[in-house]
Amino acid sequence: MNGLSEARAVEAAQEAWGAAPIVSEASLTGSSWSFGVLGYHPYTPFLVLAPDGLIGNYHNDNEDLWQIVDGRLAFLSSRGVATTIFDRARMQAGEMTALAGRVLLRGPLRFHELRRTAHPAHPLHATPRDFERRATFLQALPRPRRPNLVVLRAGDGSLHPDWRHDLTEEQRSWDLCISAYGRTPGALPGQAEYLTHQPQQRKFQAIHDLFFEGSPLWQYERVWLPDDDLMVSWGDINAMFHIARKYSLDLAQPSLLPVPGCFITHAITVQQPGSLLRYVDFVEIMCPAFSARALRICLGTFRDSVSGFGLDHLWPALLGGGRSRMAVIDATGVVHTRPLGQSYDVQSAIAEEAALLNAYHLSRTKLPPLTVVP
Repeated sequence: MNGLSEARAVEAAQEAWGAAPIVSEASLTGSSWSFGVLGYHPYTPFLVLAPDGLIGNYHNDNEDLWQIVDGRLAFLSSRGVATTIFDRARMQAGEMTALAGRVLLRGPLRFHELRRTAHPAHPLHATPRDFERRATFLQALPRPRRPNLVVLRAGDGSLHPDWRHDLTEEQRSWDLCISAYGRTPGALPGQAEYLTHQPQQRKFQAIHDLFFEGSPLWQYERVWLPDDDLMVSWGDINAMFHIARKYSLDLAQPSLLPVPGCFITHAITVQQPGSLLRYVDFVEIMCPAFSARALRICLGTFRDSVSGFGLDHLWPALLGGGRSRMAVIDATGVVHTRPLGQSYDVQSAIAEEAALLNAYHLSRTKLPPLTVVP
């Protein structure tokens, strides 16, 4: 950057910027931004300040973690050295819309900029952002009975009535929300704590509309989103939630049992003998379990997804790729009873995945070696 460019950078940094307000980790966790050098095209159009200081959907050794330093947002290098401290801000109607700070690395004078941004529009099936989508509950609790929630998209052939009841109602640690997509709601009062009928939507579109601001479903600690062709026991669901809480997992899934009649797509999800859980960078769309904070970060990817393809690569990226918070739980297992691709066109789904990952500027990478926790 020549002298003229440096002068322009200083001028841009001073124009319409004021001192940044004091911020906290809680106020910034889960927020999304574009990031780059002030006055230039951003390095990335969508970055997440993920939980525990991780930076989601962006990787550079100079911006390895984020942290609050004396009330200011700071980016730290892979050696723990502050590389940018964001001490300038732009405000609009009392809301912070942008942050800027001088780059503390050697070299020409530069300023980094963060601009508030939303999830990119779906590249193939976008609906208008200003169109409010909110599901209507036919049945809903006034408050949760239990700490965890299972949200099940259930068709007329859903297997959930056959889940093995190896626990009593009193022992169950999860409430059930049925989002019916068959001809009728398909659940009688008392069979589920929450009931909706959303026959025109695909799985993740419908789930997105259940979690509107103010929805009673936001009161739960963790949420599991299984397909309706899985066989599982109540006890294994309890155990999955318990292990996810014990190990502070933000994204997890039960393993798939290697038994006849279980259709397996990804070898990484097969149950491993002698393992409690395995830290991974991939959780299948068939049965993901989210912490509430992780669901808030990832929910925008649900809005217009038709097949769900690509989401299982996108979610770990948005959460910062933190292997210690994502896992396949081998201590619990499910049986997937139907083969892949029976309810959608696989080639269209693959095309949707490619377009979605491109919209987030994310490339699929080879999964790293697994870590086994005995």
